[in-house]
Amino acid sequence: QCGNRAVNDIDITLDVTWLGPGNPSPEDSATGEEIDICLSWTNAEMNIDVTVDNNEGSSYSGHLHTYVTEVVSSMGWYDTGGYLYTFPFLDYAFNQDISISSYGSWQNDIDWDGKDYNTGHGEDFGEITQDNIMVIAAVFDESNDYVDETAGLLAGTDTDPKTFDVYFGDTNPPPEVSSGQSDLEYCPDDLDFDTTYYWKIVVWDDQGNSITGPIWSFTTRGNVPPNTPSDPDPEDGETGVYINTGVSWTGGDPDGDDVTYDVYFGTSSPPTLVSENQSGTSYNPPGVLDFDATYYWKIVAWDVFDYSAAGPIWSFTTEGNVPPNTPSDPDPEDGATDVDVNKMLRWTGGDPNPGDPVTYDVYFGKSSPPPLVDEGVTQVAYDPGTMDLDTMYYWQIISEDSEGLTATGPIWHFTTELEPSDPPNPPNINGPDGGAAGEEYCWTFTSTDPDGDDIYYEIDWGDGATTTTECYPSGVAVEECHTYSDPGTYVIKAKAVECPPGDLESDWTELTVTMPRGIISINTILLRFLQRFPYAFPLLRHILGL
Repeated sequence: QCGNRAVNDIDITLDVTWLGPGNPSPEDSATGEEIDICLSWTNAEMNIDVTVDNNEGSSYSGHLHTYVTEVVSSMGWYDTGGYLYTFPFLDYAFNQDISISSYGSWQNDIDWDGKDYNTGHGEDFGEITQDNIMVIAAVFDESNDYVDETAGLLAGTDTDPKTFDVYFGDTNPPPEVSSGQSDLEYCPDDLDFDTTYYWKIVVWDDQGNSITGPIWSFTTRGNVPPNTPSDPDPEDGETGVYINTGVSWTGGDPDGDDVTYDVYFGTSSPPTLVSENQSGTSYNPPGVLDFDATYYWKIVAWDVFDYSAAGPIWSFTTEGNVPPNTPSDPDPEDGATDVDVNKMLRWTGGDPNPGDPVTYDVYFGKSSPPPLVDEGVTQVAYDPGTMDLDTMYYWQIISEDSEGLTATGPIWHFTTELEPSDPPNPPNINGPDGGAAGEEYCWTFTSTDPDGDDIYYEIDWGDGATTTTECYPSGVAVEECHTYSDPGTYVIKAKAVECPPGDLESDWTELTVTMPRGIISINTILLRFLQRFPYAFPLLRHILGL
């Protein structure tokens, strides 16, 4: 059917001309460019010219597709067999309806640069090569969508690889500065500010054919010095400044250039250089400053092109010195008792002048006033070692600042803990392990204390009742009595406790007792029974002794 159909008599003329370098960066006639830029270009631009002639005596309407393809994919596109695609479609040069009068012609051309087209996934076609490009044009009949005419053309044959000659300078035309390079980039050195530069690229293939690109130009930006340093901290002329103060300022550059700073600082004017080529906008003098001293400082800012801006000389005066804080907040507290014999002594010190270092002389002993035991201590703590038990100690702290001013704390005292004691031994429980419910029975409780302290007993009778005895000397047997109302088995528990202020206690001791039904009540019933029947149950009478 396709072979027998009527085909419109039209002809396509396709012409492809490789234009050479394009897409210059920086763009042609760009201004405000940095002086450390690199020049780049593409070699992926071609002119595609299509002419369609209508040889019919009637008008023709159709649709023109002009495809740009690669002979073999350079984008890494593989078919299902693992082979690179051949003639993969990149993009259209023309994709439009056309209308041609009888015996008329339609013609149009386009400069097509691969850099301006992409895969839709961030990859453009700026690196296609002339030898690997084929352009195909086809005209579809509007009435039936069949192709009436087609033409294809390779962009080049034996035209790759390419080399580039670079011409660059501040004159027009520019001089040659690089020849035979393969890179699509050239980085010139030492450009000047506020200068117009001209450049062009000549492309050569391996057959000695060349294409010369147009002359492009760009103008570099001007440069101004960095911002004059400002906003000093401390403020110019400020007084009462802390001796641990650093200085800071506001800098920067109107062109956005990186800036470094030279710092001049000292007690004379003009001040001396103390730090150079630093990137931060602050400076901390080593150590601390002097009291009641006037300091002078200045900042010089430099950009990366050696343009500079010097700030004014600023000054400030430091605070006067005052004595250290009086030592306070003793630990242990003044008058404390039961203090651990290994306790570390601590206090609150410091100085009203921030940054003024303070040292401490420590006085410590069993007499008041106490003797000096350590001096020049830098921490607010002192370890007296292991102290004696049940002993009163006295201590005092004297603070001294860097200028020799002192502050004397009060004399504090505390008493260490008593000699540690051991708990009583678990008590012995002596007494019956059984009996009759309803009858009172007595048990003795005896314990000793290793330290000879008086003790008392806590007794749990096992039926919900408890007893706490009075205090007795160690080793004295204490008798306590109890009546169990109901028959059953009970666990008597007892422990020994040191009398106050000790309160150390022993482990529990346990004794199990059994209280059956009262024997007396049973014998009374039997007695009455046997009295009524004197000859019955002689054996039982004998057992009961009746």
